[in-house]
Amino acid sequence: MISSSRRICLSSSPTRFHNKSPRISINSRNYSLNNVKNSQFAKKGTLNKREVEPFLVDKFDRKHNYLRISLTERCNLRCKYCMPENGIDLSPNSSILNQDEIVKLASLFVESGVDKIRLTGGEPLVRKDILDICKRIGSLEGLKDLGMTTNGINLPRKIEELKASGVNLLNISLDTLQKHKFELITRRLGFERVWESIQLALKMGFDPLKVNVVVMKGINDEEVLDFVELTRDNNMEIRFIEYMPFGGNNWKDEKMIPYQALVDEIKKRHSGFNRIPEEETKSETSKLWKVPGYAGRIGFITSMSQHFCGSCNRLRITADGNLKVCLFGEQEVSLRDLMRGGANDEELKRVIGMAVQKKEKAHGGMVDMYDIAKGKNRPMILIDNDRKEFNVSQSSTTILFPSSYQMQHSRLYSNEKQKFPFSHVDEKTNQPSMVDVSSKKETFRTAHARTIVRLPPQVISHFTSGDIKTPKGPVFATAIIAGTMAVKRTSELIPFCHPLPIEKCDITIQLNEKDGTIEINSVVGITGKTGVEMEALTGSSVAALTVYDMCKSITHDISIQETKLISKKGGKSDIKYQRDELYLQLVSSIKIGGNLFWNDLVLNF
Repeated sequence: MISSSRRICLSSSPTRFHNKSPRISINSRNYSLNNVKNSQFAKKGTLNKREVEPFLVDKFDRKHNYLRISLTERCNLRCKYCMPENGIDLSPNSSILNQDEIVKLASLFVESGVDKIRLTGGEPLVRKDILDICKRIGSLEGLKDLGMTTNGINLPRKIEELKASGVNLLNISLDTLQKHKFELITRRLGFERVWESIQLALKMGFDPLKVNVVVMKGINDEEVLDFVELTRDNNMEIRFIEYMPFGGNNWKDEKMIPYQALVDEIKKRHSGFNRIPEEETKSETSKLWKVPGYAGRIGFITSMSQHFCGSCNRLRITADGNLKVCLFGEQEVSLRDLMRGGANDEELKRVIGMAVQKKEKAHGGMVDMYDIAKGKNRPMILIDNDRKEFNVSQSSTTILFPSSYQMQHSRLYSNEKQKFPFSHVDEKTNQPSMVDVSSKKETFRTAHARTIVRLPPQVISHFTSGDIKTPKGPVFATAIIAGTMAVKRTSELIPFCHPLPIEKCDITIQLNEKDGTIEINSVVGITGKTGVEMEALTGSSVAALTVYDMCKSITHDISIQETKLISKKGGKSDIKYQRDELYLQLVSSIKIGGNLFWNDLVLNF
């Protein structure tokens, strides 16, 4: 159901969208455009059309003049449709293409007829040498367009230099106009930064600015009309993307809203909504539509319901240097290994040509979207390193947060009806009682919990040689010991936890200096009859408290921000019951007029 009147959190007083366009106001931040206007790269698109070399033409006569290069598999967000719930195993830095290798491949493709390159990730702007990469690729003779797809978090402080370096096409990903829902989808803060990026991109004249929106039923589909309204006064293209299956994102067809359904809903509000003639947009990935009188336009990426494989002109290089000829294909070839093995340009072209010739007619040889969902494609974040396989879960849970404070005392992950409402109270005596697990099957069970702690600069300044050193001693090392001890003694702290012979306890602490936080991960394993999620949660929590205790001599301004269960495996319920902070944080509490209320929200994760 697509509704019309929603909120966007741009200030302390949210604005309701009715028939007026949501205004995008440019803040007072100063940006010099002189060097951008005078840059040799500021205006692209004037080069004559060139033919690609034969090795870039496949057996279906598709000419590949568009290359997407992933610069990193790292990202500063954790979007649920992109990042598997349990995270990803990051490749070592030595496996990732270095700057010279990236430029070498870009140069080879441009010399062979590619005239458009898009830099992606992960999140490309987390790469420290991003500006140098853009300058070197942007200066390649024959390149018509240099684009970038970004989540916008790091864009404000780099956007001017990016455009001066040659980036003339910009896509910013934003799946919701509601701040609290942004945090649910991305598992991170940052809505205001993304919104600022959109403002600055419009100010700097990216024409048109494209905003990518993955539409998911029950999550953000009621905001479609609000996104359409953004095009009333702004020269931007809102691109609605059909929800696609990738490794680990729990794709289900009922989450996907097909292109035609979106068009039909928009037409109910805007009867004149019409398609831009195809002959004007032959090279576009999206099907372009427009509301008469509006400055911007609407695009639809219809990969699932109406694929555009017949006109596909794209090739992809992953962050670890693999050539991927189809987004949904599982076949890859390592250009990195060839280069590092001494292959010359002609040898690289020969291998690329062989891969291009094996490109399937549609969807990597998959029959339909259900076939794609069963495959072992990379998670989305790794597409745009060695290929890792993730099983695509065929199950998900609908979590409903009511608009009252009352929550049912039942396990949200269970479909079984409980005969007695309290599992730890004896039905006959009404007295507390430990659950009998004697009849349960003994399996290897694991749990992963995470705690985030925010540290002020005066604490972070003590970071050296992999640890924070305070007058009390090494903080991380002490916290790891404390967390490990707590894991082993959880049953002494939590009344109804069974004493367990822990077999695996791995507590790690990582500092993120950019946002001033540390991430404490606690992974616990055991072969037994009951799970270890409480042990994992206790381990990360006590480690966080120890960090506070070790650092309080410097300052008390330390915030333990969140503790959440990331996954649990090996038991009957596994990880079906929780989706990160959705349950553990009892999400989306918002203060309006001093009154706390629960936002009505159904999230199908």
